[in-house]
Amino acid sequence: MEHDVSNLLYRHPEWYESVYDGAGHAAGRLAETQFQAVLGRLPASLLDIGCGTGRDLEYLAALIPDVVGVDYQQTMIDYARAQRPGIDFRTGDMRTLRLHRTFEAITSFGLALTYIHDNHDIDRVMTTYATHSVPGTVLILETLDPGKLDLLPARFTIPAMHATADAVYRHHPGHQLLERTRVWRLDGEYVRDSVRFRVLYPQELAHYLDRHGFELLGTHTVAGEKTAASMFVVAQYRGEA
Repeated sequence: MEHDVSNLLYRHPEWYESVYDGAGHAAGRLAETQFQAVLGRLPASLLDIGCGTGRDLEYLAALIPDVVGVDYQQTMIDYARAQRPGIDFRTGDMRTLRLHRTFEAITSFGLALTYIHDNHDIDRVMTTYATHSVPGTVLILETLDPGKLDLLPARFTIPAMHATADAVYRHHPGHQLLERTRVWRLDGEYVRDSVRFRVLYPQELAHYLDRHGFELLGTHTVAGEKTAASMFVVAQYRGEA
């Protein structure tokens, strides 16, 4: 996991929600459509790993009776619990998470998987997905599309604070990492934050999924400035690899 992430928006989840406005629950709507396409119905249970503030999960919770949201950032979970008290939110590490139960669907939006850089740790995350699955479980992951990195947003705005940030990206192909640095202009001061994302290629991701018992069904896009470079991967658990 990227432990040294310095992200202003993680410290202020209410700002996070204004910057990443969700584009009208676009990710949740895509998940709803894919559940119907793959299962022929909505799942009875859903685990959202990397749930953030819980906004996408709130949309899906209106459709699915049994949902659990997990995020690595305690500040995000605290905010999610305060804003969406009817949902089961928990803090956890996607590499080691074990809820000792299974779900008919698993989602992981917000580029959560890209925060895992080491190959071994990616396998551990795949084991987490498999451990919480039964044959037929639908898995939907948001990752970066390696062919669309030039579409990543260059400017971010926090409307309530009249704050803006320009983003600079550096691609390190040898390590399959993309580094983003932002400098926020906030109350007359400059605040820098940075993060690195793992870039996974489709066939590489298909390999990880396959050896953990998942069949890759397809990839999809979601319209929106903040998701223009995203690839939504849909897979289904066939059973133990």
